[in-house]
Amino acid sequence: MRVRKLVSRLLLAGAAVLFATLSAQTARADDIFIDFACSANCNGGVTATPDGNFSTTGITVSSLFYPGGLFTLAFDTSTDAISIIGQGALSGEVFSGQITNFQSLNGTASTDVDFSANWPTIPLDAQAYFGKPSGTDSGFAIFLSSSGTVTSADVTITPAPEPGAPILLSAGLAGLGFLMKRKGALPGLAAITT
Repeated sequence: MRVRKLVSRLLLAGAAVLFATLSAQTARADDIFIDFACSANCNGGVTATPDGNFSTTGITVSSLFYPGGLFTLAFDTSTDAISIIGQGALSGEVFSGQITNFQSLNGTASTDVDFSANWPTIPLDAQAYFGKPSGTDSGFAIFLSSSGTVTSADVTITPAPEPGAPILLSAGLAGLGFLMKRKGALPGLAAITT
């Protein structure tokens, strides 16, 4: 009987350690990001259509992650396509995404367009930095003058969360507990899970 109680306590302790490990990795991911921005020298414009959509052929942005390099940010909210493509020596660095949501706020002299997007395609060096194969936005804003000229832009890409791992772990532990309860192998665990 003591062995069964010990085993049930070890299983619960193992589950707690795994949960703590997953939580610690998630908290660390909040500090990892790649920011693309421009102010004043954005070299681009945005066209607003009567149906409320926005598109651009290209906005020049830079990132401290790629010192001295320039990128072209392009998007079209009618197709939900968005990309950030490296210029010159960085031409192989391509971030390709899908806009999931956007809204615009019109002021007297400017328009603020805020986006959310998923980035399923990111360069290998960004994947290595994130420790993940894809990204998501944690902030994205384009500020436009009344003529549609981009006065500033900011896109912050963070590692995409992986909700599947904690769900699979929880399902596995619940299944293990159910099997042991059903077989009567661990009466102590059966009392805890019910």
